[in-house]
Amino acid sequence: MTPEQFTKGLARMAVEMKNFIEDTGPNGAPTIVGKTAADFFTQNFDRQGFLNRGLQPWPDVKRRTNPRNTPRGKTAAGRRILFGKTRNLSRSIDYDPQKGRVIVYSDVHYAHYHNEGTGKLPKRQFIGDSAELEKLITSELDRKLKNIIK
Repeated sequence: MTPEQFTKGLARMAVEMKNFIEDTGPNGAPTIVGKTAADFFTQNFDRQGFLNRGLQPWPDVKRRTNPRNTPRGKTAAGRRILFGKTRNLSRSIDYDPQKGRVIVYSDVHYAHYHNEGTGKLPKRQFIGDSAELEKLITSELDRKLKNIIK
């Protein structure tokens, strides 16, 4: 390989990497990161806790410890935490790929209160920084970037 061929190859890879990072289509980095994160955060509802350096289980709910206090009795007492009939909260996690970045969010107005905990409502985090998620994203992006630098 001549120095000129090497330089052209590097320039081509730089353009491809820039396009990959900025592409908001299905094969672009923002979409890959957003989908990976949204899927991961949705799985926290099945995990019944937040996965970050191991599972951080959510505090139990009163309907389980005292099912007589709930109008739905046994059905509500046995239901999983943050699993309403509609699963609106877990189904609300989405992402918005943008040039060079992605925003992962829930558009349910009460999501923040559950995720952060407020007043008497205990924190039941489902979205946030996670070492396991970072590892998943890094692995996926490494695989895609290796195809570019071949």
